[in-house]
Amino acid sequence: MLMHPNNGSLFGMATHSENTVTINQPAAKVHEAYSSRAYWEFIAANLSPEPGEVNEFTDTSVTLFEVLPTTLLPEAVQSMVSQALKVKRVVNIGTLEGEAAEVSYTADVKGTPVDFGGTIKLTGSGETTTLTYDNEVSVNIPFMGPAIEPKVGEALGDLFNQEGELTEKWINENL
Repeated sequence: MLMHPNNGSLFGMATHSENTVTINQPAAKVHEAYSSRAYWEFIAANLSPEPGEVNEFTDTSVTLFEVLPTTLLPEAVQSMVSQALKVKRVVNIGTLEGEAAEVSYTADVKGTPVDFGGTIKLTGSGETTTLTYDNEVSVNIPFMGPAIEPKVGEALGDLFNQEGELTEKWINENL
């Protein structure tokens, strides 16, 4: 069997990535935003040049249908994808305990061999909240997947930073 130095196999292993986003708002307000349909509608409408939609919503879970431009993808992948990515993202929001909550998400990119998901530790400290993302990215393309996954992880980091900026803006304007 061929071995890959990063993950042991050329097939079927996910790449781990981490990133941190700081929001200049207290944890209670960030959690309140996460528990609001209006917040998620704002995120779906503004995170990408092409608006997405909130498909399902409860105060502990949201399903988003998002459309991401191919420019978010690594160049090596852009040539294989002919149109914008249709992403189904499900976010599960844990209870706020003190200034902390656990959030998790899964995402499936329709019609592609790309899946990602992870956990987000929401931790407040006074007037700031830190979101610590622990992501798993899987690109199920033989031989190429392990090379592409870290690049997708970087693109996710950029996307989550943008989402953090939008979160801060929404809270400033609505809470």
